[in-house]
Amino acid sequence: MDRNCGYVSDVEYPAGFFCEQSPAHLNFACILNGIEPIPLDRPFTYFELGFGQGLTSNILAAGNPQGKFYAADINPVQVASARKLAAAACLENLTLFESSFAELAEGSVPDLPQFDFITMHGIYTWVVPEQRKHIVNFVDRYLKPGGIVFLGYNAMPGWASTLPLQRLMLEHADQHPDRSDIQVQKAGRFVERLHDLKASYFVDNPNLEHRLQTLKTLNPDYLAHEYMNRGWQPLYHADIARDFGVAGLDYAGSADLPMAFPHLYLTPEQRRLLDEIPDPVLRETATDFCRNTLFRRDIFVRDIRRMTQARQSEWLQQLGLALTVLRDTATTTMEVGIGIGAVSGRDDLYIPVLDALETGPKTLMELATLPQLRTQKLSTLAEIAALLTASGQASPFFLCSATMECESARRMNQSIALHSLGSDSYQALASPLLGSGVVAGLVQRLVYLAMCRESIDVNAIAMDAWKGMLAKGGRVTKDGIPLESEEASIAELEVIVQAILDRRVPIWRQLKVL
Repeated sequence: MDRNCGYVSDVEYPAGFFCEQSPAHLNFACILNGIEPIPLDRPFTYFELGFGQGLTSNILAAGNPQGKFYAADINPVQVASARKLAAAACLENLTLFESSFAELAEGSVPDLPQFDFITMHGIYTWVVPEQRKHIVNFVDRYLKPGGIVFLGYNAMPGWASTLPLQRLMLEHADQHPDRSDIQVQKAGRFVERLHDLKASYFVDNPNLEHRLQTLKTLNPDYLAHEYMNRGWQPLYHADIARDFGVAGLDYAGSADLPMAFPHLYLTPEQRRLLDEIPDPVLRETATDFCRNTLFRRDIFVRDIRRMTQARQSEWLQQLGLALTVLRDTATTTMEVGIGIGAVSGRDDLYIPVLDALETGPKTLMELATLPQLRTQKLSTLAEIAALLTASGQASPFFLCSATMECESARRMNQSIALHSLGSDSYQALASPLLGSGVVAGLVQRLVYLAMCRESIDVNAIAMDAWKGMLAKGGRVTKDGIPLESEEASIAELEVIVQAILDRRVPIWRQLKVL
């Protein structure tokens, strides 16, 4: 019997960190949607299903020492890699299992507690229906009352035009046995030939052009997992809601924070029509037709508790906001990444907030006392925080995290930085203030390593970065133009290193990354 049940296991899933899975982010999303969150000022439990390389679980465990984290994956190579990172950082609050969904659902994994959070990214629409039932059964068995479930998944109707493309690629792979990453590249080249011959499917679906480009540019290991799984099936929100409704869960809202503010992505006419729909599942599914949604980040809660406005305000007062980018790169015209294009915030509100955050993290109540915001409702400030977070310019944090210990996060970050000498796969660092992670490029991580060693040699760091780029076939660019010579490349890297020391390091200190 195939223990993997048609799931790609011959190539590893690329490492990635997904901030939407962090307890703080999920709690903030619940608060925005008027749902009682999980207190983070006390011990909590967390499980990630299908953790891939385990970077998300490792960073979250390091940044939330008060939590007990568990995670499972079926790929032994990925499990070994995740365990190696956890061991290097001496994490004591993360347990990693090599287990199938069936084993988890049956209770075959010993000593599992009940969980406050259960999360999964992508996996639900990549596995066969039997495996989806095991996932639901696991949630049913182990989720606490009031517990939060997060699912990121390929959604309909946004994937509708791509369904035939995936089927064609899978059929091509069946006729050309090989390793999955090689199969997906061969299938991609076959698809490209059909496209170049003006096959009507491609002519009639011009929106596929972007999808076809990604077949050429994205990591083949990722593409193998996206297109070569036997159970690959984008689902409607209604499907997900029914599946998890069996386990007593209700939809709480989206981890895409701007979705809590429909005026940002729906026309007034669309909102009026949707408001006529009494059934919440149909209303949410119809919303996806308005947006042609490709990917959903759903939050479900068991025994959901809806808050009064007063209670919601109490929770907002327990939140702060911190910049995660340089102030001079922050903008009030924001790309928020949910298919609605750029959102323009009011300069008279957003600029004072960004200016205030430049000097360090602030509580929402401190921001509310800014002269320009004194007449605004707290809900307006919550929307500002949501949009700055969605655009990657800031991140919320719970005030209780300001007093959490930082040693586990710093051990994790040093381990990630050391790993960067030979690999560029772990592209994030842990922030105990945020209880989450922040994106960090190769040169940034090498600077971090040098600071840990208290040996700041700009040229040496630039040389290490240059070697790393050469190893993976990368190029240094200046003003968008690739540099040809080693001398020019190293000189530019030295400029970048110095800029990181002068400007990025202070942000790391604010976020307790360093």
